Amino acid sequence: MPVPWKQIIDWAPQIITLSRELLGRARAAKPSDSLARAADHSDLAARVTALEENERRQAELVDRMANQVAQLSRAVTVLHRRQRWLIGGVVLLAGVLLWKLLRP
Repeated sequence: MPVPWKQIIDWAPQIITLSRELLGRARAAKPSDSLARAADHSDLAARVTALEENERRQAELVDRMANQVAQLSRAVTVLHRRQRWLIGGVVLLAGVLLWKLLRP
């Protein structure tokens, strides 16, 4: 089954951008920093806000990924349907060819 390369190529810049953004955030967050700040309750509201923002971004990412998976699954369904039609056409043409060749 052919791969929908056009769609994959169309989404590549978005995937790369998101990957770099997530990697940058992961590198910027230092686990030892958050453990050292855990004892300080004065910035708890700011930390909760940051966690909520992170959760919102993750939800957006999951939503985008779900949309992309849905589009890919629709493309695969269309390709599968086309493949079945093409196989039927090839079988029909092979039958007609055999009939023409074997006819006296």
